[in-house]
Amino acid sequence: MRAIVIGHDHVAGLGALGPALERRGIRPEWTTVVPADRYDTPDVDAGFPDPTGAGLVVTLGAPWPRERIAGWAVREVAFLRRAHDAGVPVLAICFGAQLLAEALGGSRTTLPAARIGWHTVDPADGRLPAGPWFCWNAEQLVAPTGAELLAAGGAGHEAFVAGRSVGVQFHPEMTVDLLERWYTLGVPDGLDTRALRAATAAQDPQQLAERAERVLALALRPPGSAPR
Repeated sequence: MRAIVIGHDHVAGLGALGPALERRGIRPEWTTVVPADRYDTPDVDAGFPDPTGAGLVVTLGAPWPRERIAGWAVREVAFLRRAHDAGVPVLAICFGAQLLAEALGGSRTTLPAARIGWHTVDPADGRLPAGPWFCWNAEQLVAPTGAELLAAGGAGHEAFVAGRSVGVQFHPEMTVDLLERWYTLGVPDGLDTRALRAATAAQDPQQLAERAERVLALALRPPGSAPR
């Protein structure tokens, strides 16, 4: 099976989701939206592949304020809507989940302060565990009307499902190696990188793998089946 993976920056990675995809025989095909030499000028003239015929679409996080990437963000919203309408499973993470929410009629809201670290959520039922999940976001998705809310929390909506599309505000893919890649882009003033690294290293790898598998399974459930 072929998965279209949208990595918005040059350090994007699948982390704990990579082995979960491999176990299912799913082959990632990457689209990198902003190459390394355009990181400081991310308003690129990016296009997105035809999602029809893919077995899965995965869209990941992004580090820029929306106003700096407004052009291609609109095009990605249209790409995600096309995938959803074609019945292609979509797994959207953090920034990608905000775009998916917008594609389906939802929105996003700005948090009072950026949320960075490991946080628990309040699951609606047993389909997603409480975590902790890794978060790094200054904006929060607002689930579309009619979508089923899978989890919420103090910051707002944390996860939703609509048809075969799943959006999660947190990062089920996070690992120590992936965090180190993110650090190469720079970190906000005042962030204790050592403490965050230690907190990430303290997570049980087996539990991280199981959580990633559960998120992926939500998107890959058979057509017409209830999310579970």
